[in-house]
Amino acid sequence: MSYAQRFSLAGLFAIAASSANAADLTPPPTAPVEGWTITLGLGPEVFTSFPGAKSVSIWPTGYIAYRRPGEPEPFVSPDDGLSIALLDLPWIKAGPVARFISERTLSGGFGSIGNNQNFFGLHNVGFTAELGGFLELWPAEFIRARFEARQGVSGAKGFDANIELDVVERYGPWTFSAGPRFQFGDSQFMNAYFSVTLGEAFLNGQVFPYQAHGGLTSVGGLGAIKYDFTPTWSATVFGGVSRYVDSAGGSPIPNRLGSLDDITAGVVVAYSFNWNGF
Repeated sequence: MSYAQRFSLAGLFAIAASSANAADLTPPPTAPVEGWTITLGLGPEVFTSFPGAKSVSIWPTGYIAYRRPGEPEPFVSPDDGLSIALLDLPWIKAGPVARFISERTLSGGFGSIGNNQNFFGLHNVGFTAELGGFLELWPAEFIRARFEARQGVSGAKGFDANIELDVVERYGPWTFSAGPRFQFGDSQFMNAYFSVTLGEAFLNGQVFPYQAHGGLTSVGGLGAIKYDFTPTWSATVFGGVSRYVDSAGGSPIPNRLGSLDDITAGVVVAYSFNWNGF
């Protein structure tokens, strides 16, 4: 074997050893993050105290969202009911939902700014908790359609439903959303907030007897702007208005005692963190 051949083999062994050493210095691949990424949103909301009221109330509002680590945060509109997606696919989501309506009293209810003393003589409506389900469809990446149907289990104890349509556009850290809103209610829901009996009309003196019936309750819209400060912190500002129509819009309650417009506005600050379970 010549010196040149021996040198070539030695060089080959040296290169192989160097590569092995370099490989030993290479850090092992990062293990995939397990569990869930949870997003908690919380902030103040100003809204019409109860259907047909003139006063407004301030309550905390927010949302809870979850996803697998590395997945984009799901879109949540500030006026969505509190819900959990048991069926969670990119184009369809479904699950239980809950909403709450503050009580109708002369003081306007908890957190009310202003009062409703001109509602004297009308029946009170207790705090209303509604339970039901939702269905959310994404026919395109930037279009969302959501339907909620709920039954009151306290207070008004009527049935009502919402249809929300949104155009959702994302530009870097910004997310813009806006779209129309429609609310429906059955006769029990409508009677609780918009009907007036003969005795109530006599006691109040400003309204006339009125029998509300079920159907389309209000039509309006809502818009929101979200900004992601970091991968873990974000803030959303939103506002919207709905106007009572049909049987609700013809009631003397919003026309003479309260308002035909139902408003909402607020800010939600959200924080995301990883949760590996128990």
